[in-house]
Amino acid sequence: KKNIKLAKIGAVLPNLPNYSETFFQNQILGLEKLGYLVSLYVNTRSNSNANLLLPESISVYTQPNVENKINLFFNLLYLLFICPLRFYRFIKLELNSGRLFKAIIKNILINSHILDKNLDWLHFGFATMGIHRENIAQAIGARSAVSFRGFDIGLYPHQHPNCYNLLWKKIDKVHTISDDLYQKAVDLGLDPKIPYEKITPAINIEFFKSNIDKDLHNPLRILTVGRLTWKKGYEYALKALVLLKNAQINFEYHIVGEGHYREAIMYSIYQLGLTKNVMLTGQIPPLEVKNEMEWADIYIQPSLQEGFCNAVLEAQAMKCLCIVTDAEGLSENVIDGTTGWVVPRRSANSIANSLLKIIDMSPDSLKIIQDSAAIRVKEKFNLTQQNELFRNFYTQK
Repeated sequence: KKNIKLAKIGAVLPNLPNYSETFFQNQILGLEKLGYLVSLYVNTRSNSNANLLLPESISVYTQPNVENKINLFFNLLYLLFICPLRFYRFIKLELNSGRLFKAIIKNILINSHILDKNLDWLHFGFATMGIHRENIAQAIGARSAVSFRGFDIGLYPHQHPNCYNLLWKKIDKVHTISDDLYQKAVDLGLDPKIPYEKITPAINIEFFKSNIDKDLHNPLRILTVGRLTWKKGYEYALKALVLLKNAQINFEYHIVGEGHYREAIMYSIYQLGLTKNVMLTGQIPPLEVKNEMEWADIYIQPSLQEGFCNAVLEAQAMKCLCIVTDAEGLSENVIDGTTGWVVPRRSANSIANSLLKIIDMSPDSLKIIQDSAAIRVKEKFNLTQQNELFRNFYTQK
């Protein structure tokens, strides 16, 4: 226990965990609760609408503005004076990695808020956060870890081939939220010999729980929670509901969340003739999200790409009947035919067929699935278990 309290973990993130990033919030607060000394290293705080209340013990350091030449000059002088050995060690590691001197100076500057810190672990919250920081951990004498999420493994490498080649050589341990993402990383060049742990997202099972037996309503109540972005596949859920409407089935569909794709979704709703059936609630607090899940009969996650999805765990805990696609970790989140339904991506017909199947099932059959899902989430995706797994992650080789 004494060793755990002395362990210093630096988490490198784009910004403070925002509204939809409950997995980061749970991890950070869980580590702090275990006694780890946690500090956050972020690019910016400005675009974070975080609802995370940080304990005083968690320090936050922001990357310096590379456009401010005067501050950068003093940052270089500060590092040369405070930690000259680390400064030169980092330059040597960068040169050995094949970087040009101009790129090395830039990397020193964007990492100057980390180079002078004493850490046991430097943990990149996304693989993308390790780019241009591959040599930092070795330079400061820390071990390095990386977490795999949906975007950084499922999307980013398609636009930036070989982007992780150096990171794979420098990382000491890997955290993945699903088997699918880990295999994708191996396909991208990750050495399978590097130690890794699968630690799925988890939820507050005391908050997200339902003590009532749900029956299907008329109109049918359908829900999706998530950022309004293309990868969530909202159009396929909407097209499935058109098929439902054509079958003379009444329904209400609530979409909870906000994002830059809102206009496109609104137009799809209008074009498909669903304006009287679909409501965009926008971003709402956790208690209201819970109320929406209490209201809903069925939860749909029509994603094209999805690391795991906390909202699906929450919906199962709230006894919503869940239909999800086979995007990355979703097929591990929901067990097809047992705790919900897993359908192919980009298939409105498959979503519609699952909805019709649910409508035709007996209340007793639906209750078995609802209870199985809620029990599985409670047993396998709780915060206590997640915290213990992260304790082992940092203490075991």
